Amino acid sequence: MKEKFPNWINEIDKRYDLILGDDVDSAVSCSLLKEVTNSNWKVNYFYDFENFYRYQKTGNKTIGVDMAFLKRTRCFDNHISKRTKNDEHNPYCANLNLIHNISCENYTSKYSMSTLMLIMSLYDIPLPSSQEGKEILLAIDTGFKGFYIQAFQHIHMNWLEELGFTELIDILNKRNMKYFYGLIKKYGLYEKISIDEDGCLQSDIKFDAIQPFFDFEIGLPTEQFKLIKKCQRANHETYIQLPERERIISLAYTRWNFVSYTYRCD
Repeated sequence: MKEKFPNWINEIDKRYDLILGDDVDSAVSCSLLKEVTNSNWKVNYFYDFENFYRYQKTGNKTIGVDMAFLKRTRCFDNHISKRTKNDEHNPYCANLNLIHNISCENYTSKYSMSTLMLIMSLYDIPLPSSQEGKEILLAIDTGFKGFYIQAFQHIHMNWLEELGFTELIDILNKRNMKYFYGLIKKYGLYEKISIDEDGCLQSDIKFDAIQPFFDFEIGLPTEQFKLIKKCQRANHETYIQLPERERIISLAYTRWNFVSYTYRCD
């Protein structure tokens, strides 16, 4: 599978600055990438899908984690960022939906699991050893949901096969949606990451509680970040016209007929 992705994903000996997003999928993915690259890749930016914050100037190139940048910017992502199959796309985006040319036109075929699971597959990271660890992994970004939608179940299982994680099907068969939503609530997996007035990251995600289920250190960076760029965020149905593509920074179709994006204010 790895050969289908942009070449930069293999550059683990180079130094890159990771851009952290505002949820648990991005946070745990950043922690894993730091581990995989022996700290060559680590968080230096925070993007709350409205503004950009930076810890320090490094001169390093960036990698967005769990965000769909439209321009030629490196990023790992799991969203749909094309309205039609023929739309222009970011060739530097590591995203199974782009590799399989999935757009709003074939939205129900999308890869619907987490960016974390994609990254684990790309770097041959084994699944958590415990059953609850596997369940938490599936709960991140509601990676379980497609299995319990009858019309989508075979597609969900096909994606698990492509990732090399078919053993998770046994876990899914033992549980149900209600159970996984209970896990999400228990560990605060829906909670957002934000920045306080001192520039420190904060969240009600219970990183300490899920730490024992992962073999690498997880959590939020403790450095102080400074605002470097203000942007504008918008969400609406697709019949409403978008700004010029040049002004759009990141964009995701969260339903086949609904779009969420960030664009430059100027």
